[in-house]
Amino acid sequence: MNKSQLSRKWPAAISAVLLAGTIASACSGGKGTAGDDTPAPGGDPKAKERIELSMFYNNSGLEHFPLDTTDPSNNPFLNIVEQIANVDLKVEVPPYKDYQTKFNLLLSSGKLPDLLHTNYPDPTYKAGRDGAFIDLKPYYDKSPIVQKYITPQMMELAKDPISGKYWRIPMAYDKGPQGAGIFARYDLVEKYNGGKWPETVEDWVELLRKIKKAEPDAIPMSNRVIGDTMFAYGGAVFFQLYGANPYGSRIQGGKVIPNVVLPEYKAAVELMRSLYAEGLFDKEFATTDTTKWSTKWLNNNVLFQWNTADQILPGLAANMTTGTDVQKKYKFVFAPPLTKYPSVLADKKYATPGLGLPISTHGLYIPASSKNKDRAWDVIEAFASEQLKEEIFWGKEGETYTMKDGKRVPIAEKLGAKERTWSKHLAFVFGFTDGQDAQNALYELQIGTPLFNQVRSSMNVLQNDAQKIGLAAIPGYAEPDEVVKKNSEMWQAVNKFTSEAIMGRITMDQFTKEVQDWEKKYRTLKYEPLQKYIDANEESLRKLGYTMVDW
Repeated sequence: MNKSQLSRKWPAAISAVLLAGTIASACSGGKGTAGDDTPAPGGDPKAKERIELSMFYNNSGLEHFPLDTTDPSNNPFLNIVEQIANVDLKVEVPPYKDYQTKFNLLLSSGKLPDLLHTNYPDPTYKAGRDGAFIDLKPYYDKSPIVQKYITPQMMELAKDPISGKYWRIPMAYDKGPQGAGIFARYDLVEKYNGGKWPETVEDWVELLRKIKKAEPDAIPMSNRVIGDTMFAYGGAVFFQLYGANPYGSRIQGGKVIPNVVLPEYKAAVELMRSLYAEGLFDKEFATTDTTKWSTKWLNNNVLFQWNTADQILPGLAANMTTGTDVQKKYKFVFAPPLTKYPSVLADKKYATPGLGLPISTHGLYIPASSKNKDRAWDVIEAFASEQLKEEIFWGKEGETYTMKDGKRVPIAEKLGAKERTWSKHLAFVFGFTDGQDAQNALYELQIGTPLFNQVRSSMNVLQNDAQKIGLAAIPGYAEPDEVVKKNSEMWQAVNKFTSEAIMGRITMDQFTKEVQDWEKKYRTLKYEPLQKYIDANEESLRKLGYTMVDW
């Protein structure tokens, strides 16, 4: 149970910030038949009146462009939604860096808009249980438009496990590549290892040494700190290869075990300690934020990072189109899995990422205070319309693509222009990973067919392995409030003794003592409720695809 949900919180933001070098509905009154996005004649006269609704949403790191001239409430993409739902939407879209703060203030104020989009389900569900939002299941059950993208299984996965209510229509996240692995600079593998991929942990370490010896100013292994997650991306590689993500847990012999207490975790820390002492691991690993990481990743010959399969093509395409001449020569490819794993690893399955949930943490909610809930639902259906999907991912023939031999061919500079790519943040229902045909056609043009095919082949390996594992995140579990309140404290403690051990500020014996103290303080609090949930829901978890229940 690695912390795979973490990556689901930032899918568009990673591409745009980290790697940017980057249906008829009987209850919605007045809609046409399934597949028809236009209002039907007749019906309730009030349903045909154009009304104004308010909406607050997260742009997921894809800011409107041009920012100074694009009206979030009046643009070609949102206007499609307004026309279909016959409403005027007045939207508030905070800058991405300010979204969580603005959202928290909005939620605590109780003065909610008619429609809300957020990627923070936990506090929103809590507000729903306090009466802030309505159960959307009655609307969903009568909406083939939304059902086209959001399956019953997805709705079950999005259900509030405490109240049993369906507060949100989740964003689908089932169309993109699956799995995760070592996202590496293959050009460095070619230059310093003759194009041969490392097959063991020791091989990767030796390649780091070769890079550092040839380029003393290089930072072959760096890190990116994200909130309470100190070891992410570059800093997560060896922890993952040892099956011991610092912030995750595993099921072994039917028991939930926090990774931090595993012998694999200690072995990974010992390796990281040696890499730091040797000058192969970034001396600033504990303080490297997103901005610093991006600079190092693109300019200091960082060899690798750990990332999800859906991130590599958008990142590589952005680098090829907006990077420097040097950066355009970088070949980002997923490395194949190891042929031999560390002897301390109990089973290589623990080092193999599984499938992500088919939904992301994003979702649309209708507040109980909404002035017209039926019309707010009309807007949700409009966000699920084929017309909007087509405009976001393909645009218009002759403007953003042409037809050749019966196939659509992107006009790369038009389809990939910033003036339109921001619109992906409106894919609230069908999701960021939909439109794969359009996205891959564009990426192939931007990247070039040989490298594109190499990358796709490397992604297929990850997907096949992930399918063998099943879901990586446990469905339907909500941590008790007392655990949520302690999470930051727990992870900060892990960060402290782990970073101190890596930097040689404490001995490994002292590290072992710190781990033991951590286990006494937090293991029962955090993992006993999870164990009880798993034991009580084994059969339903199996049916949802969570095979780890039998590990």
